[in-house]
Amino acid sequence: MSENLRIKKGLDINLVGAAEHTTSKAVTSNVYAINLPDFYGMTPKMMVKEGAEVKAGEPIFYNKDTEEMIFVSPVSGEVVEILRGARRRILTIKILADKEQEVISHNPLDLDHASNEEVRSFLLKTGCWPFLKQRPYDLIANPETTPKAIFISAYGTAPLAADMDYVLQGKEKELQAAIGALGKMTPGLIHVSIGKNSE
Repeated sequence: MSENLRIKKGLDINLVGAAEHTTSKAVTSNVYAINLPDFYGMTPKMMVKEGAEVKAGEPIFYNKDTEEMIFVSPVSGEVVEILRGARRRILTIKILADKEQEVISHNPLDLDHASNEEVRSFLLKTGCWPFLKQRPYDLIANPETTPKAIFISAYGTAPLAADMDYVLQGKEKELQAAIGALGKMTPGLIHVSIGKNSE
């Protein structure tokens, strides 16, 4: 059973203008880059070399401290450059995208009968796990730790942020499936935060 909590305190800066509720087709890029500093608190180990052909969803590096935590390619194409910094630290991985995209597919998970470990394993092998963050330091969540509760933010407060009600419109089933999957990973509650005008 859900419970609604209203937060009255806080600061809302009234800026002029708002993001329009329109969807347009973005111009696709020829080269995509993965910036490793975005993944704070982990040491990457490459699984592919420069010149390798990869598919979208194919593992390209993993976390040295947690080897089952993989990071996948966002597009299919050729790994054209692995940029390194001091002490050969990997900074950026550049991929030249194919015109026709090839995607790795996974067998869907039966959420009605899936266990905690099956959900955790599925998120790790598909490359979805790095999107789960652990507070208070915004690190990628530790797969070996069971969270007391899970918080999902469906309310963007950044200036001109996209309206999540508009972005998620028509995706209610997918959203409910995601909440159901995350619910299997904690003995606590799932908290979904929304704006005061959200439906």
